[in-house]
Amino acid sequence: MSVRPFHHGNLRAVLLDQAELVLRERGIDALSLRELAREAGVSHGAPRSHFIDRNALLDALAE
Repeated sequence: MSVRPFHHGNLRAVLLDQAELVLRERGIDALSLRELAREAGVSHGAPRSHFIDRNALLDALAE
């Protein structure tokens, strides 16, 4: 699964889009902030500036 490069300010949207794809294709057990960061081409800590943990990401998806 490849991700389009993002520009500053778009990481949150990229993470949400990728998380939705992972959930649809591989299920909740495959969802990981670290893996989403890798797929987005950012450091493994970068998603934490938008989501404190996986549950916060899932909450944002549910909204």
